[in-house]
Amino acid sequence: MRKRFTPFHPLGAVLPIGVLVIGAAAAPPKAKPASNTPTFEKNVAPLIKKYCVSCHSGDKGAAGISLHEYTTGAQALKARGLWDRVVTAVASKHMPPKGMPEPTPAEREAIVGYLQTALSKADCDLKEPGRVTLRRLNRAEYNNTIRDLVGVDIKPADAFPNDDVGYGFDNIGDVLSVSPLLLEKYLAAARKVARAAIHAPEDGQPTKVRFNATRFTGDGAPDAQGVMLYSNGQTGVEADFNGTGMFLVRVRAFEQHAGKENAKMAFYLDGKEFGQATVSARIKKPGVYEAGVRVEQPGRKRVTVGFLNDYYDDKSTDPQLKGDRNLIIQELEIEPHNVVPAPVKPSLAQKRILFTRPTNDTETARDAATREIMARFARRAYRRPVTTEEVGKLVRVAAAARKLGGSFEQGVRTAVTAALVSPNFLFMVEKEPATGGKKRLLNDFELATRLSYFLWSSMPDEPLMILAAQGKLRNPDVLIAQAKRMLNDPKASALAENFAGQWLQLRKLSVVAPDPQKYPTFSEAVRKAMRTETEMYFTGIVREDRSILEFLDSNYTYLNGPLAGFYGYSDVQGQEFRRVALKTGQRGGILTQASILTVTSNPNRTSPVKRGKWVMENILGSPIPAAPPNVPQLADDKKGPLTGTLRQRMEQHRDNPACASCHQRMDPIGFGLENYDAVGAWRTMDGTDKIDASGTLPDGASFDGSAGLRKYLMSKKEMFARTFVERLLTYALGRGIEVHDRCNIDAMAQQVGKRGYRFSEVVATIVTSEPFRYKSVEKPEPKKANVKVAVK
Repeated sequence: MRKRFTPFHPLGAVLPIGVLVIGAAAAPPKAKPASNTPTFEKNVAPLIKKYCVSCHSGDKGAAGISLHEYTTGAQALKARGLWDRVVTAVASKHMPPKGMPEPTPAEREAIVGYLQTALSKADCDLKEPGRVTLRRLNRAEYNNTIRDLVGVDIKPADAFPNDDVGYGFDNIGDVLSVSPLLLEKYLAAARKVARAAIHAPEDGQPTKVRFNATRFTGDGAPDAQGVMLYSNGQTGVEADFNGTGMFLVRVRAFEQHAGKENAKMAFYLDGKEFGQATVSARIKKPGVYEAGVRVEQPGRKRVTVGFLNDYYDDKSTDPQLKGDRNLIIQELEIEPHNVVPAPVKPSLAQKRILFTRPTNDTETARDAATREIMARFARRAYRRPVTTEEVGKLVRVAAAARKLGGSFEQGVRTAVTAALVSPNFLFMVEKEPATGGKKRLLNDFELATRLSYFLWSSMPDEPLMILAAQGKLRNPDVLIAQAKRMLNDPKASALAENFAGQWLQLRKLSVVAPDPQKYPTFSEAVRKAMRTETEMYFTGIVREDRSILEFLDSNYTYLNGPLAGFYGYSDVQGQEFRRVALKTGQRGGILTQASILTVTSNPNRTSPVKRGKWVMENILGSPIPAAPPNVPQLADDKKGPLTGTLRQRMEQHRDNPACASCHQRMDPIGFGLENYDAVGAWRTMDGTDKIDASGTLPDGASFDGSAGLRKYLMSKKEMFARTFVERLLTYALGRGIEVHDRCNIDAMAQQVGKRGYRFSEVVATIVTSEPFRYKSVEKPEPKKANVKVAVK
C-alpha cells in the first residue's frame, strides 16, 4: 500500500514563508553535522516531552497519538505521517490546547523548523517519481477521445456508470475500476460509434419494422388493449423508408361494434390517403388489415391510420342501433415489397477513416486495404505505433465479418469496433521496461498521452504524435512549447470543466436545492449563469496566461443579464456573458462568486463552517479532520425561531472542547463571508441582526469582511501556489500525492512564484517535473526455480 501525503502547511504558522515552504530542488549536500546543527535529540525531543507527552503518551494518548517513545530522529522519520500531523498542529498553534503550557515562539520555531527540514530532506533523498496505476479513460475522456478519433460527437459514455472519485478527482487510476456492467457498456458504445461513423451498403436495405401501440402518436391514448379512436381521428408513427418502390402497411385492429356498419379505417402516408379497410374483427380475435403504397422518394415519413365512421346513439330503443362504435389499433407493420434500396452516403467520419479502398474485387485486395486503414486507425486509437501482429488481428476480424456476408465497409466497421474495446484504447498503458532500475523516463508517446489527457481530457493530436515519433517530446523545452500551444486550443476548455469543476466543486451546483421561499431570486437561469461565470473566469486566466493569484482576488468577473441583476449590477443586459469591471469592492476572485458561495452553504442558511473548511482545504492546503463522533450538529430548530445570530449560535457550539480546536481555524474565515447569503447574494443584515463579518485566526491575524479576507489570503500566496500546484499535479498524474512528491512540489511552487505565478508557468513546472516525466519501476517478482518432480 502506498503511503499518501497529507499537506501539512498550516494556516497562520509563526514561521517565515522561507521556512514554511521548503523549496529545495535537490537534497541538501551531505556534510558532517556541526556542533551547533539542530538535532531531534537536542532540539525537539526535550520540547515534545515538556509540552506534549503529558497528553500524548501510552495506548490512550489524546487523539490516538503517542509521542513518548520517539527519542531519536531516525525513529521520527519512520513515522512520517505522525510527525506531519505534529508539524501542522504546532505550527498553527492548534497545539498545545488552551489552558496548557505553551512553547515560546522560539521553541515553536525550533520544533517546526527542524521537523519540516528533516522531513523535506528525507523526501528529497527518496528520489522517487512515483507510479500511476494503470487507469482507464473516465467518461469525459472517453467522449472527447471518440470525438477526436472517430469524428462523431455522440457522447456514448453518458450511458456509462458514474466514475468513482479519489483525491478529489474522477481520473484517478486507483479508483477507476471496471465492472461487468461497464464492459457491456463498452461493447455497446463501440458498436454505436462504429455504426455512426461508417455506413455500409447493407444499412440501406429496407427491412420489415413493427411498432406497437405505445409508440403511436396522434389522437387517442394507448392502454392495455391498444390506441382507441373513439371519434374520427388518426394515430400512427414516424418511419424511415430506405428505398423506392412498393411498401405494404399492415395494421392489427378490432372494433367496438354499434349501429348497422362495421368500423371503417383509412391508411395515410404523410397525410395522403392510400387505402381503406372495413374492420369487422372483435376484441377476442383482432384482425390484420393491409394496404400498399408506392414510395418515390426515400426518407422519413409519417404513416397513420384513421377512423372514418364514428357512431354514437345512447337513446335508440333498438339494441342493434344503440351503442358507441370505436376503432382500436394495436400494432402497425411496414414491409418492403419490390423496393430498390436507397444509396448510402458516406459520412465525413467515414471519409476520414476509409481513406483507401480495395484495388479490385478480391479478398487479397480487401485485406490489403483493411490493413492500411486499420494501421492508421489503431495508431491513433492506441496512441502509439502499432505492431504488425496487432494490425493483423484487426484485419482478421474484418475478414471474418465479410465471410458472414458483410460488405467491405461492414468488415472495417467490425474491426473498428474491436479496436474500441481493446485495452490499448480503453486504458492509458505505460509498459514496464525489460531492464531494471528504480525509475525510467517515459517514452515520447507516453508523454504525449499524459500531456493531452492533462490539458484536453482527450487523445494526442497529430502534431504531438509526429513529435513523439521524432523522439522530441522528451526535450523539456519542446514539452513546454507544446503545452503552451495546447492551452491556446479550444479543447483546453476541458480544464475548466473537468479540473476546475472538481477542484472548485462546481459539479455540486447542479444538485444543490436552496429554499425557494427564502431565496426566491435563485432560478435555474441564475444557477446556470453562476457556473458559467466561474468557468469563464478560470478559462480567461488560462487563455490570457494571467496570474493564478487572481483566483484569490481581482477587479473583474464575467456576467450576463440574469447574473448581473442577481449581483445588483444594472448596466449588463441580455444573455451573453461579458467581462465586467468590479467597482464596489464587494466581490473579487473566485471566493466571492455565487457558485462557490452556494455550494458551500446549506439549503436554508449560510455555513461558515463549510465555507471556512473549503478555503482551508482548496486554497490553503490545510485539510480539516472529520468531526469527532457523537458531536451534535449546529441546531436548526424547526419547532420555533432560533435565537441569536448564526455567529452567536456557532460560538456557543464551539464551547465544546472537542469542537473548538478545528472551529477556531475554520469559523473566522467563514465569518468573513457572512455578507453573502446562502446563494451568494450580498446582504448587510441577517434577519433583524447586523452582520459581523470580522474574523481573528489562531496566529493573531485579523480581518473584516470579504475584502479583508481576500487581502489576508493574498498574504498567503506561497501557500496557495503550493496548494494549486499540488491539486493540478494530482489531476495531471491521475494519482494521489505521495510523501516523496513533497520535495518536487515545494520546488515547483517556488519556481512558479519566481516567474510571476502565471498559469502557463504552473503547467510548465508540472509537465517538466520528475513525477510527470518519469515513473518508478516496479521490482520484478523473483523467478521461481524450475523444479522437476519425478512421479513414480
